[in-house]
Amino acid sequence: MVKSRKFLSLVLFITLLLTAFVSLMITSGLWGGNAKLDMTDNRRYSLSSASEKILSELKSPILIRVYLSNALTKENALYAGYAPYVLRFLKKYQQAAAKDKIKIEIINPEPYSPQEEEAKTAGLKPLADSSGQTSLYFGAVFSGDGQQNYVIPNFIVARSGYLENDITRILAKLNTQERPTVGLISPMLPLINRQYGKAIPNWAIVAQLQNDYNIVEFSDKTVQIPAGVKVLIVVNPAELSPLLLYALDQYVLRGGKLLIISDVFSEKQAELYTAASAGSADLNKLFRNWGFEEDYQTVSGSNGQGELMLMDSPDGSRVKKFPFWMLLNKEQINQQHPLTAGLSRIRLKTPGKLSPLSPEGKVQITPLLTINTEAGSLPQQEFMLRNQTELANIFQPDSQTHILALLAEGSFDSLFTRNILANTQFEGQMYAYLPSSIAPAQIIAVADSDFLVAENWADTTETTGNPVYGLSPIFDNGSFILRAVDFLSGKTELLGLNNKENSNFQTVGQAVYNNVFNRHANEYNKLQQELNTRLSALQNQEKTINASPTALSTELAGKMEENKNRINELKKQLKQKEYLVKRENEQRLNNIVTLNTIVIPAVIIALLILTALWLRRRRFKQTKEMLNEASAD
Repeated sequence: MVKSRKFLSLVLFITLLLTAFVSLMITSGLWGGNAKLDMTDNRRYSLSSASEKILSELKSPILIRVYLSNALTKENALYAGYAPYVLRFLKKYQQAAAKDKIKIEIINPEPYSPQEEEAKTAGLKPLADSSGQTSLYFGAVFSGDGQQNYVIPNFIVARSGYLENDITRILAKLNTQERPTVGLISPMLPLINRQYGKAIPNWAIVAQLQNDYNIVEFSDKTVQIPAGVKVLIVVNPAELSPLLLYALDQYVLRGGKLLIISDVFSEKQAELYTAASAGSADLNKLFRNWGFEEDYQTVSGSNGQGELMLMDSPDGSRVKKFPFWMLLNKEQINQQHPLTAGLSRIRLKTPGKLSPLSPEGKVQITPLLTINTEAGSLPQQEFMLRNQTELANIFQPDSQTHILALLAEGSFDSLFTRNILANTQFEGQMYAYLPSSIAPAQIIAVADSDFLVAENWADTTETTGNPVYGLSPIFDNGSFILRAVDFLSGKTELLGLNNKENSNFQTVGQAVYNNVFNRHANEYNKLQQELNTRLSALQNQEKTINASPTALSTELAGKMEENKNRINELKKQLKQKEYLVKRENEQRLNNIVTLNTIVIPAVIIALLILTALWLRRRRFKQTKEMLNEASAD
């Protein structure tokens, strides 16, 4: 009877201990998940003051329906860590908002269920499961009192640094229900595609802007910008016709907000047309009236910010800095102005140079992007005649500061003495001619258009069916443009939203994957490096042929064929390495799950039982010794 009670006490002790352990884990998960001390340098786990301000001004309740397939976190190691992070972050919004202002529902859309139909109807993008079927979901629908809903089709891990930016912008739109109109004039670069009968998406930067603004396209022959256009974007006009000159002049005098991009040598235009068509029209007639000018004869560069590239040389290919492709960091980005504060990496290609002209006090000029470390320039004509290796070799720094983007604010006088269509039948349909400003204007000028091209600043592989939230920015080019439009349109409360990407952030799944990948990294990197070299060589060979079809010789054709065959073989080997890493990663994760759910609890229970038995035996031995001593007495 005594033994039975002791055994029952032991079982009860172990049960209570395990219950306490489980309760502690659950409590720490629930409490710690929302109340962690954020010691990251970019405040990754905290809401910014911009988000808190918008939350404090919410006018009506907002419902956030998160569609998260349970199977996704089980089958995908990255989402196993990222999904809880997103849910905790959404919870922070709910806690920071006034009571009952934000409600969160988490829905598991099982295949063929009504919830899956809801997800599809709302516009969520399905993900593939382990069998290759697209039946998994991880997205959200944001709803307010109005009819408009906003959808994040899929939370992708690669865009994790923009999670707060995406959520807060949606809340701001639901709160105001306002979509300002932004005008766009871009005759040379097809930012908005108009090829009928073909499913060609707009450029990524336009998709990002269309998420918050109504974009209206205008011709470069337009004579008047409508009053409802909050911000006007002008990109590389081919010519500055008198009509466009008058339209821009009068728009600015009415207190217009203008983002104007004027390139000396647009590599994208050279690719689309010819090198002779790579520049913008000379806009200095306008620029000088607004307090600055652009040097249309030279291209700016910097050895300090130059991008490392593989270049040909007499001794073979070698890595060298190309000064005209630049990676700007915080030192070259104005951190004192709210428009650019917090931006840390911008990529430019063959930009021009802007210079302030205005006397002190008439116009305020604020540099936004500058280079001065080993900065210099080359004549624009050199870029039509020389390759990258030659350009890098002849580049010489001039020890000057080059302004690549600036903000001009002030009031101006008109370039015209009367309405350009005065005494015609159209004069009565136009706004009254203004000889000078009736309201202060703001003009942001950028001397590079290649920084708009998505391939220069983002990964677009996930944008099919998800053009906004599937974009994975690598540089802050897109943020610069979006902030510029926010600033000019008066949405300054959004300027405090920065990219919170942290290269040190890793989920358990990512840490395991990186550990596995590192075992194969040397071989993988060698294959990737050879692939990049051969792709670059093939690209140069094709450029040579395009420039001069007669250059295609039997020897060159043979080299190209050899390159193509080797490229296909390298891609195949890389795929095999990726599959091997994936298989080892899954095995490691399965072992970790088994260890944590079976082995460790079993070992703990065994140790507790052995400890209890040892204590019991020890007490029995001590009792026996006491009885023996008593008998001896």
